Amino acid sequence: MGLYIHIPFCRKICPYCDFYRKRGEVDEMFIEALIREIGNSEGGKVDTIFFGGGTPSLLKEHQLDRIFNTIYKTFTIDENAEITIEANPEDVIPYKLRIWKSFGINRISVGVQTFKDEGLKILGRWHTPKQCMDALKNSLNYGFNTNADIIFAYPEQTLKDFERDLIALVNLRLHHISAYSLQIEEKTLYHYWYKKGDLNLPENLKDFYVLRDEILTSYGYKRYEISNFALLGYECKHNLKYWKREKYLGFGPSAASFYPERKLRTINIASLSRYIKEFPTPKEYDFLDEEKERIERIYLGLRANLMSLKELERFIGRPSKDLLRFFNIKETLSVKSEYLHIFDRIVEMIISTK
Repeated sequence: MGLYIHIPFCRKICPYCDFYRKRGEVDEMFIEALIREIGNSEGGKVDTIFFGGGTPSLLKEHQLDRIFNTIYKTFTIDENAEITIEANPEDVIPYKLRIWKSFGINRISVGVQTFKDEGLKILGRWHTPKQCMDALKNSLNYGFNTNADIIFAYPEQTLKDFERDLIALVNLRLHHISAYSLQIEEKTLYHYWYKKGDLNLPENLKDFYVLRDEILTSYGYKRYEISNFALLGYECKHNLKYWKREKYLGFGPSAASFYPERKLRTINIASLSRYIKEFPTPKEYDFLDEEKERIERIYLGLRANLMSLKELERFIGRPSKDLLRFFNIKETLSVKSEYLHIFDRIVEMIISTK
């Protein structure tokens, strides 16, 4: 079982992000509510823990201490558990690395986004390219399993800019690289600018995907999900639980939990004030009927290269040649790089086939 801990605080709000978050330092009342929720959960065996946000690297040592004490009192943690914290580059410094290591954190996901100074400004990031590079080197030097998050096809970015970002990452021999295309999400500043026509987005999105896959695979990274690449054995075990539809529990406002045996997903209320004041935590309940489960299995299975042709045939019958042309067909189906930019449309076509 996996645990997800949502820390909904950020120093600044990025204009493209639609995750639930608030600006400011981590509220002590939130920590009280969080340990209350964790401490009153069902318990069980855990082999992955993921601190996401928001910016969980804002957590102070005494706050982490309280959270981990509650986790270890409530759950049985595997001695080889993967424990990840997402971090802004400016937080990945020796002092914090020593603290994180003392709590058993062994994986760091650094929000780099790009190494280009102008690109960081466009994305509303406040760190520098040097801080990005120093953060990744510090994480590696302290022995952490290290991931870099980068965004591509952001406004004004060229293929050459993206190539430079990728080469900088592969030269570090990071364990894992997450490379996401920019998504224009509703209720974000980017969405407002996009509607006004003020965002100059690259039109050759397909070329970005092809370039990414060519470079990363040539350096030994395997694409095991449409946006995630790893050296052999360094796939993110926690995120694989989402794509494999395994059990996970989420804590904090807006966090989701999944109970496969009950075909149930719950989502905590996306309100910090109500999360702090109300207990049990208010949440939505989503029971998966047969059709919902079918759609989810197809979508996640194809997204993470987990579905074989035979398994797909069980859901939709024999796919047409027109559908199969989108895939590399081996033990499992993998969408070809040149079609990743239309992945959602491909899945919609498959789901509508019965």
